Amino acid sequence: MILPWDDYRFWLTVLGIILSANNYYYYISRTLKGEVKPHLFSWGIWAALCLIAFAAQWSEDAGPGMWQTAFWALGLSFITILAFLKGDRNYTRSDWACLAFALLAIPLWIFTKTPLWSVLLITLIDCVASIPTFRKAWAKPHEESSRTFAMAGVICALSLVSLEVFNVITSFYVFTITLLNFLLAFMILYRRKRIHLNL
Repeated sequence: MILPWDDYRFWLTVLGIILSANNYYYYISRTLKGEVKPHLFSWGIWAALCLIAFAAQWSEDAGPGMWQTAFWALGLSFITILAFLKGDRNYTRSDWACLAFALLAIPLWIFTKTPLWSVLLITLIDCVASIPTFRKAWAKPHEESSRTFAMAGVICALSLVSLEVFNVITSFYVFTITLLNFLLAFMILYRRKRIHLNL
């Protein structure tokens, strides 16, 4: 009989959850200190989408990696509350447009009835939800954490490797947010350097 801890995916998932806990602690502590100001629209939508992604992975019996997605949903939900209380409140028209698109598109998942279309929709919505944070980080790179997003990219990559069933339904969303996290971390560092050079 093969026990869960005999599978390398189990340990990748455990490592991912430990790294996620550390990453959430770092971001939350910096938010409480006022050093980081998360964008409510992005974090709120990310939390909702992570719950939906977990449901899709559950339906495909994706293995240990899906529990990491569930853990992300909890962390994202907590940061959403902090974003409401202490986050950036300078919402632009494009931010509201992204929020409206996401809120209108999320219910489509209920009517698709197929995991593939739900994951494709979730991925599209996640990309749109990222726009307010990308915009804010471009304008105010010192109010975001490049470390947090870079580590999130590493954690997502670990989750991808730990999937027991690897197909478009179980992996496309995680693969996309892996790229988004690395891109955001790189952009924050790039903007900080550019702003510093122009001072």
